[in-house]
Amino acid sequence: MHGRKVVTTGTVATLALLAILGGCGEATSGPTSVKPEDFASSLRLLSGNQQTGSVGAALAEVLTVKVVDAGGQPVAGATVLWQVRDGGGTINPPASTSSISGLVSVTWTLGTTLGANKAVAILQGNYVRDSVVFTATAGVGAASRLTLVSGNAQTGRVAAALGQQLTVNVKDQYGYAVSGKQVTWAPGLFSGTLTATRDTTDASGNASATWVLGTAAIGQTATATVAGIAPLAFTATGTPDTSRVLTTTASPLTSAAVGGSVGTITIKVADRFGNPIAGDNVSFTDSTAGGGTVSVATAATDASGLASTTWTLGPNPGTQFLRARLLPRQERVSFTASAWVQFTQVFAGNYQACAIGTNDRAYCWGYGEDGQLGKGTLKTTYAPSTAVSASDSLIGPFLQFRTIQLGRTFGCGITVAKQMYCWGRLNGNTLQATPTGVTFSPPTTVNTIATGERHTCMTTPSGLAYCSGTNDEGELGDGTYTTASAYVSVFSAAVPPAFTTWSMVAAGSLHTCAMPRYAGAGTVRPSCWGFNSSGQLGNGTVVTSNIPVAVTLPALVTEIDSTSLVVGAAHSCAIVSASTSGSSPVGSALCWGSNGYGQLGNGAAYTSTSFSNIAVAVAAPAGTIFRSLTAGEYHSCGVTDVGTAFCWGRNNAGQLGDGTQVTPPTAVPVTVGGPSTWRSLSAGELFTCGVAGSASGGGTTSAAGTVYCWGDNEYGQIGQRTAGLNGVPELTPKIVKGQQAAP
Repeated sequence: MHGRKVVTTGTVATLALLAILGGCGEATSGPTSVKPEDFASSLRLLSGNQQTGSVGAALAEVLTVKVVDAGGQPVAGATVLWQVRDGGGTINPPASTSSISGLVSVTWTLGTTLGANKAVAILQGNYVRDSVVFTATAGVGAASRLTLVSGNAQTGRVAAALGQQLTVNVKDQYGYAVSGKQVTWAPGLFSGTLTATRDTTDASGNASATWVLGTAAIGQTATATVAGIAPLAFTATGTPDTSRVLTTTASPLTSAAVGGSVGTITIKVADRFGNPIAGDNVSFTDSTAGGGTVSVATAATDASGLASTTWTLGPNPGTQFLRARLLPRQERVSFTASAWVQFTQVFAGNYQACAIGTNDRAYCWGYGEDGQLGKGTLKTTYAPSTAVSASDSLIGPFLQFRTIQLGRTFGCGITVAKQMYCWGRLNGNTLQATPTGVTFSPPTTVNTIATGERHTCMTTPSGLAYCSGTNDEGELGDGTYTTASAYVSVFSAAVPPAFTTWSMVAAGSLHTCAMPRYAGAGTVRPSCWGFNSSGQLGNGTVVTSNIPVAVTLPALVTEIDSTSLVVGAAHSCAIVSASTSGSSPVGSALCWGSNGYGQLGNGAAYTSTSFSNIAVAVAAPAGTIFRSLTAGEYHSCGVTDVGTAFCWGRNNAGQLGDGTQVTPPTAVPVTVGGPSTWRSLSAGELFTCGVAGSASGGGTTSAAGTVYCWGDNEYGQIGQRTAGLNGVPELTPKIVKGQQAAP
């Protein structure tokens, strides 16, 4: 394309003619004034027009023009000037001379304004001027800037999309938006996923992505990257999910003594991804069973999502339960622990048993429809549970006992303060489901007690004896046959001998026996009173007596152990403490009364009506020295000085504990199975219980042992948390549940 010519063609022809004439004619004498470049006639545009390039950048193709003369021949040495008319760019060089081929080339660097650009090449000469116009379009430059538009520094739930998309903008160096540019989105470590909404920039230079945070409630990162530009970083803070999961990080012990602490419970509250939740409230008293307590009822979780409390077990042996709940939500976590008791003594009744723990509290189990378990209810219990309490069986006050005696429908005990309490169906009629204190006139403390089926007796520290209850057979020993609801004095002028004070008392179904206080002279023997149809008074007759009569002892036996006297339904036993007889040495057992089931243990033949109205020796193995005795309804047992346990008599329910259930009964002692060492035994109606442990001298002991029971379990009286039938008894000792040693 040619610009407007500024010199006419006639002038050019004249110059050409002069050149010819000067060349062909006669030589002149001086130099000519016409130069070769003066023959330049015009510019021809060869290349570089109508290009498109980036703002501020040199066009890819150089601008090239050709200088020619009038005949179209190239002209060398001609000067061409370059000027930018529109767009503000530059041309380099701005002026140049044509080559031998008449060519001139320059580089056009566009301006920084988008759109049309224009440049002009101007032929400079003495005679002729010409020009050529070039045009170009300036477009957006290369991407050089990546900026953050939105979406940074957000806070959102873990595993959820952030509320605002991540958006970046791409521009060239002059700030023009770069469209169509590829943007790569990438999450940082543990920072979830990014899904590009636009992975190439739009007309505004923007690209966007949706960020789904990772599952960790921490600071998270993401990057947007454009090739050739430094990555752009985004941050976000993940907050816990709305879900809640409760886990235990510190578990309590699985067992402890009743009323003892099982330690610290620590609960972690987290979302479903394990992120801890701070500030949530945990109730540790959502549900409890067993009467336990916690040091902190409600605790707020700390920064680690933790809340803690200390669990103290309630007073009830067995499984206890505690449940913690997240407030006000319903998420819960539960704990169980076994509360155990260490027992020191056990006492068997007709169909119930009680044991005293090292805490001096009494726990009873078995038949309870008459309130004879002392728990305030009329329910049968199949293992030790709540302690005997004067008020509330869950929170007390709990009585502390020295000893307990059980009748058919009631029980009585002496507290450590030597106060007497009774419970159940008293005097055959009055119902008292919780222990009530027994008062005396004049007031007195109690030293020993004894319970028959329907009567009760006791001795005072001064040695006086009192009885109360039914008296149809003179079992109260007051010289009458009149039933007494209050305690009446046992007749104290028995002749012979004349005893006025007593060291202990024991009661059977319809008779009672007692040991006189040692006076230091004469024979120390028991006295008995009441029904005597089977010789149970032991005085050599079968005549009922309503006052004490002395038991007839074997010849040369002079003293009876004052703590050893025991009474069954219609028989009694005691241990010799002084004797010059080889057939009844010290430590041997004597029994008298009914022997219809071999309960006297003397090995003699017996029938259903057999009895002995004087004391006879138990046929124990030679050398046996008994430490203690017990008498059930129709069987008897004893523990030796080395801890061996023997039983004899009726065995229809396995109450002898030797692994058999035989009829006829056993008339001589058999060894009780189970533990090899026993401390004491207590015989009930059709079952037996005992405290196993290391043998310890003689007499009673307050050291802890392990309680076992065996025999009939119709009402759960052997403490296995189950009830049985008479036909399915336990024939060997079984550990009573609720103890530390129990499985």
